[in-house]
Amino acid sequence: MGLDYSYEVYVHRDSARALLEAVKASCNPYPGGKTTVEFPDGPVVMPCTSRFASDTTLRFDPTATDGGSLLQLDLSLSFPADTELLKWVGERGAPQTDSGNGLLCSVGYIYLSVFDASKFLPDHLSFDFMAATTDMSRLFARSASIRTWFANLTFDHDGPLCLLDLETKGRITITLGSIDRQLNVDWDGLYL
Repeated sequence: MGLDYSYEVYVHRDSARALLEAVKASCNPYPGGKTTVEFPDGPVVMPCTSRFASDTTLRFDPTATDGGSLLQLDLSLSFPADTELLKWVGERGAPQTDSGNGLLCSVGYIYLSVFDASKFLPDHLSFDFMAATTDMSRLFARSASIRTWFANLTFDHDGPLCLLDLETKGRITITLGSIDRQLNVDWDGLYL
């Protein structure tokens, strides 16, 4: 089996729609595909598939507590370029775009699953962004730009916690409350 590293972003369930809108803003459009996510206060149309099916509508109830996944999406996200991302996209011929604020690198598929996290943090959800391949998992751990993107996503939605799940190597705290902990990790010392 390959590596399946993931970022886990914890937010209050009331922030679910706003966080998904923020993720949408960084999505690369999936050619001919979209997924409509129905929230109680209206839809969010995502430029992606859900379980590789296009043009589907999913009902998202952020108050559901059945223990299963509340949402599953197949994403391609753009991150600000750094050395690791430029190397990764260059080896794959992946798209790069100039956003006016600098170069963006496309990474996908990234599998987003949303879970009720109330047993761990009352009234919170976990947005789990899992890398699709071993090489992408290593990129998740090595790219400072990707770490910063997930940290900012957490901070921007008042999330109390963001973790990088390295499977058998454990979880690394990226953010905790309002304190940014990512600088305390010796990223070069991790054998990925």
